[in-house]
Amino acid sequence: MLQLTVDAAKSIGPNTRFWQAAGCDFLYLMTPRPEGQTLLDRLEQFGSVKWLRNHYSLSDEIKRGLRVGGEVYKEDASGKPIYDFSKINAVFAEWVNRGIRPIMEMDYMPAALGSRGKTGVPKDWGKWADLQKAFTANLIEKFGREEVRKWPFEVWNEPDGYPPERQEQFYHIYDVFVDSVGSVDPAIRVGGPAAFKPYCLKSFLNHVVNGTNHVTGKKGTRIDFISFHIYGLSGGWLEMHPLVQPAVQRMIGDLMWVQRIIEDFPELIGKEFQLNEWGMASNFERTSEDHPCLEYRNSEANALFLAKLVHCMWALQDAVGMTASVALYWGFAWEAYCGKMFNGNRSLTTAGNVPKPILTAYEMLARLGDHRLAVSGCRAGEPVGMIATRSGEGQVQLLAYQYTELQESPEGSQSLEITLEGLPAGAREMSIECCFLDRDRHNTYRRWQKMGSPKDPAQADLKALMDEATLRPDCTMSCGVSGGKARFVLDLPNNGMCLVMANCG
Repeated sequence: MLQLTVDAAKSIGPNTRFWQAAGCDFLYLMTPRPEGQTLLDRLEQFGSVKWLRNHYSLSDEIKRGLRVGGEVYKEDASGKPIYDFSKINAVFAEWVNRGIRPIMEMDYMPAALGSRGKTGVPKDWGKWADLQKAFTANLIEKFGREEVRKWPFEVWNEPDGYPPERQEQFYHIYDVFVDSVGSVDPAIRVGGPAAFKPYCLKSFLNHVVNGTNHVTGKKGTRIDFISFHIYGLSGGWLEMHPLVQPAVQRMIGDLMWVQRIIEDFPELIGKEFQLNEWGMASNFERTSEDHPCLEYRNSEANALFLAKLVHCMWALQDAVGMTASVALYWGFAWEAYCGKMFNGNRSLTTAGNVPKPILTAYEMLARLGDHRLAVSGCRAGEPVGMIATRSGEGQVQLLAYQYTELQESPEGSQSLEITLEGLPAGAREMSIECCFLDRDRHNTYRRWQKMGSPKDPAQADLKALMDEATLRPDCTMSCGVSGGKARFVLDLPNNGMCLVMANCG
């Protein structure tokens, strides 16, 4: 039996809820559709996501025959710019009205200004700057200056595609972006580069610190936050399963390398850091039909990966000061839009608007309190971990998990003897509710499998699946409190997690 102790009187820091973030390439497409509206309503209801991020804000990109961009810019026959921000304003209004804020990507080039895609360069730098100024001013007019100042404005997405000999073109894009946004309101936070390769990040940071600014001609460019992307595995590595599998520890190692890169530039130490894309595997549109290993994006594995990652990122913050203001899961309602159930896409919901287990995990995390508590007896990164929080006197929340990435179907369970210390001196009894997410409980994927794995949602019992996704206590208990201490035993299944709500108030 593993013995864990939680000191309810010892806060080790605030619960910053940095994980309350998600995104997708095609949010302009999905937000107005029923699939997007249903998910947005659920995110608001449970408070599971507070930030959304998307690409194609300023472009008129077409993917799979679908218009996925903001479509904000055209020119008349004489070359005079024509702005239309109605589409993008309507999308952001849907978010803001639900208490969700954009991470505002200023990409990519409209066709009338430059080439499509991630490596565009404007035909006319002045018109590109004017578009960004007009767009920023429009946002302030639509949503209010104080609201827009709370949004991070990001230069681009994954400029790693620029070949080394063209990296200076991206730095030019960044300098124009900072100047344009800052000319409208210098209090708006600006940053980037949203890269995924360390060399690209380091070269970019060298430019903002030591390079010649393409607008001012002076040394350096303002940066208020630094953004980077990390995935458990990417691209061709999918073909190497099971030899190569995503692991939380690998992501933590990459975060430590990012910290070392930032520390090479003393001027940047202490800047806000955003991990504004993450996932067990990249390529959100790839399916488990093409890559069977992507089943883990359907199952409890994705939920457990999230819980373990959050725990380890807090441990990294506490140990070496590597703090992320955002950890953003790149997934939304694409699978619901496509209409195939549990297709292995990187989505929060599947066809029929059924929550995947990872969304259930987000909703469990949302129930944690505002103050993190010290835990002894386990460490982040080990197979068994526990996040502990407090929301009020005598109110403690625990999220315990048992997860080993390299074991796909381990059997058995681990008994945890949990001691809560530092409870109110006058307390005599504690009530406890336990809500599990494992192969048998609160797991829509496994429930769907028991239905025969119908791909068509019309052939599935959607009511039963939605009920499976509704968090209710699986068991309740009570225990005595003496001298500010309470003790109880929790049986935690392998590849399972449990939200414990303890109250002696």
